[in-house]
Amino acid sequence: MKLILRAGAVLAIFMMFNVATAGAENFSQRFEKGSSDFGGQLGWGWTMDLPPGPNRSDLGFAFFFPNWQRNLTGVIGGDSWYQGALFYHMEAGLAFSDVDNKFLVGWSPVMAQYKFLSPKRRWAPNILLGAGFSMTNWKDVAKRELGSEFQFLLHAGAGLEYFRKKGAYSINYRLFHVSNAGIQRPNIGLNAHVFTLGMRF
Repeated sequence: MKLILRAGAVLAIFMMFNVATAGAENFSQRFEKGSSDFGGQLGWGWTMDLPPGPNRSDLGFAFFFPNWQRNLTGVIGGDSWYQGALFYHMEAGLAFSDVDNKFLVGWSPVMAQYKFLSPKRRWAPNILLGAGFSMTNWKDVAKRELGSEFQFLLHAGAGLEYFRKKGAYSINYRLFHVSNAGIQRPNIGLNAHVFTLGMRF
């Protein structure tokens, strides 16, 4: 975890000081409507006491989710503060807990990411929202929260992306929710902080 935080800090400082322009023509071409690329996020998550309650399960987990994005809008917003582009985002991957090597296999096909873009800089803040589902044996160690192997996933996050000549790096945070929507009891669900480093190709 300390290594991820240090790497993230170095990446953030590098992005703040690198404000070279990408060029208007390259900018519009790079973020044109219909363009797509692949990427992935690797990091660490841990559950939080939300909603508060006694004897909540304490899980840490490694998080690895490759993803695919498609630009839905091209650059919109003119010269406003919200200038950017809306992307369809789909991801699938694995999360391995630090308790008894339990795992989660997830697929989230209903996701969107908005990137706040500018031709005057090589970095962009972004926000992410989405949903999916998973199969997991985390219920074996989170008996109060999860009542089934099938679980739904909800994601809400933000990040900072630095664009290379080709591809990009990012540092990201997301709130990660796991529950089964009342299909089986219990269904308190797990909520977790997840910090990741990402790469786009």
